[in-house]
Amino acid sequence: MAKQTIKDIVTANIEALRELDYRGLVAWGRENGMDNKSAFSTYKRALTAHGLDLDEMRHERCQAQVDDLTSKVTHHITLFSDAKARLDRFAVCSQDGSPVWFGKFFNDDRDYNGEQSSGEMAAAKKAVWLASKVAESVGGIVELTLKVDAEWLVWANSVREGHDSGGKARALGETAQRLGILLNVEHIPGAENPADKYTVESGYKRWQDADFTSLLQPINS
Repeated sequence: MAKQTIKDIVTANIEALRELDYRGLVAWGRENGMDNKSAFSTYKRALTAHGLDLDEMRHERCQAQVDDLTSKVTHHITLFSDAKARLDRFAVCSQDGSPVWFGKFFNDDRDYNGEQSSGEMAAAKKAVWLASKVAESVGGIVELTLKVDAEWLVWANSVREGHDSGGKARALGETAQRLGILLNVEHIPGAENPADKYTVESGYKRWQDADFTSLLQPINS
């Protein structure tokens, strides 16, 4: 007897598969040997042939999660971030341009490798992490508008929008998602980024010394 193809396996089990949600379908595929990129792609196509579009289901699931979190947002925060690799420095500023956290990258900063784009990513992740600490301090849900002059970081928004795109900026969106922060990245010209000033000046400011209450923008404001 010829070995069953993935298409055959899906067809034979389609009624049971129709009862599963997105996570269940993904788990079923992996449990049944569709656990590498090629096999899983074939599995997805076989499901689509029966009207089960995994990509669309994933997008709807992600959108539902975002909508649920959005409905629970208690505060908004606007931050600016920037980095200067040639000086190994980063900075995060508040909505009014005041420094909130800046200084030299530490050697154990896993996101920074001495290259400019890695510094931009590391600084942006610090801003997201800081927003999560603010959320902890108020016991609420924070929506962060992060303004950057590194235009490529805007692709981090693809995670919130439920898309598979985003390239290397996707890591920023995934960090926000993991920390429970609703993230919206906006691009601004470099001349309008107040954080740039603190990437070329000496000195530092610890995030612990930031006045979290001054960063909060109530949702009804």
